[in-house]
Amino acid sequence: MEVVLLAHITFNRIGSASGGGGFQRQRQVRFSAEIADTDQSALRELVIEIAEAHGEAAGALKDLRYERSYAGEFVLNIQGPSTSYGTAYAECRVIHALKANGQYFQLQAIDDNDVTPYVSSRQAK
Repeated sequence: MEVVLLAHITFNRIGSASGGGGFQRQRQVRFSAEIADTDQSALRELVIEIAEAHGEAAGALKDLRYERSYAGEFVLNIQGPSTSYGTAYAECRVIHALKANGQYFQLQAIDDNDVTPYVSSRQAK
């Protein structure tokens, strides 16, 4: 078992950067991938790699940029030359996960703002 960083990436309109007009049917797809850290350039490259492997034309995302990030979520977007989209191209949420036997389990910090931790002296040593 090991603790890893996992990027959950939601593509809201994969294929839209390759052209074809803004009225084509868009599909939303989700992927998860391990990442080394939350470096924005590495995460951007991962988004481009996944998109190109699933139908986006090579080089179509050269102008993909970060719009905002908050609470561990990064939003990447690109607009068409004559089309303005109302939804972001991709949204990425980075979490810590426990990897065991090829499966991932989300780790969540326990909020102890209102709780005082206590360790019993009677615990087995």
